[in-house]
Amino acid sequence: MSRIPSPTYYRNHLSPAPEKGQRLPLLVSVPHGGYSIPLDILPRIDLEFKDIFPDSDPCTRTIYSFADEVLSFHESDIARAVIDLNRTDDDLPPLNADGVIKSHTVMGKKVYRSECAPNSRLVEELLERYYYPYHHNIALDLDDPGLLCGIDCHSMLEFPPGPQETGTRPFICLSNGGDENGDGDDDELSCPAELLNLLADCLCRVFPEEADSILLNEPFKGGHVSRYHSRTLPWLQIELNRRAYLHPPWFDPATLRVDNGRLNTLRQKILEALTVFCDEALMRQPLHDIESSRYPNRPAEPFFSFP
Repeated sequence: MSRIPSPTYYRNHLSPAPEKGQRLPLLVSVPHGGYSIPLDILPRIDLEFKDIFPDSDPCTRTIYSFADEVLSFHESDIARAVIDLNRTDDDLPPLNADGVIKSHTVMGKKVYRSECAPNSRLVEELLERYYYPYHHNIALDLDDPGLLCGIDCHSMLEFPPGPQETGTRPFICLSNGGDENGDGDDDELSCPAELLNLLADCLCRVFPEEADSILLNEPFKGGHVSRYHSRTLPWLQIELNRRAYLHPPWFDPATLRVDNGRLNTLRQKILEALTVFCDEALMRQPLHDIESSRYPNRPAEPFFSFP
C-alpha cells in the first residue's frame, strides 16, 4: 500500500491556509541540535566540547526554533555522539561506527575511552531513555488532522568528511528519498515530489543568491525520522550548509562563538519560506494535477490506513 496520501488529502482534510498569528500546519523535528552528555555516562566519554560541537548539528535549535509557530515541535538536547535519533535502533557498531550508538564521531574521533564502550545493557538503557520517547512523542502528534507534513531539520558540514563523497555541498539539501527531481517509486518516497519542489521554490525566493545551490536529494536522501514517520504523514528533510553561519564573519573557530544576529536572520528567512510554503500548499486544489499512473499503488481514497 502506498505511503503517500492522494492529492485530494490536501484539499479535503486540512485546515484552510493559516491566517497571520496562527500556527503553521507543520510538525518540526530537530533531532541533532543538542550538546548534552548524560552525567552517568560522562566518565566513559573521550570527547571535549570542540569534538561534540561539529558532530552535532550546531545551532539548529536556534535556527529552527519554531515551537511557537508550528502545530507540533520536537527537539533533543542530547548530543548526537551519545545517541543518534535519526538512525534505526539496530544500526550499531562495529557494522556502523556512525549508527544509533556510535564508536566514532563523523570526524573520526573515538567517542568512548578505552574499555568503556556501551555494552548491550547500556545500549538498551540509552534507547529506552532517549530514542524511543523521542519517536513515540512524534507519533502521538501525527494524527492531528491539521498537519500538512513533517519536516526533519538538520545542518551539514560544508565539505564532505570522508572520501566517499567529493565536491562542494549545496547551500540547502531537501530530501524525500527520491532523485534530483524528487521523483521515485511511491513506496520509497517520504512525500510527493510536488511538495518537495514547492518548498524548494519557497526557499529559493528567500535565498535568491543561493537559488542554484538548493538541491533535491543531493547529497542526502533523508534519514530514519522522515522515512519511518512518513508511514503516517508526508515528511521532508532539510539540511542547511553550515557555511551559512559557521564561517567568517559570523563564526570564530577558536572560541566556537557564533553571531546570534546571523542565526536569527536565517531563522526568519526559513520561517518566511515555511509560511509561504504552507499557504501555497493548502491553497492548491490539489497541489498539482498528479496522474494516478505516476503512483500506481496509491489508493483512490483520500484517507487510508497505514501498516
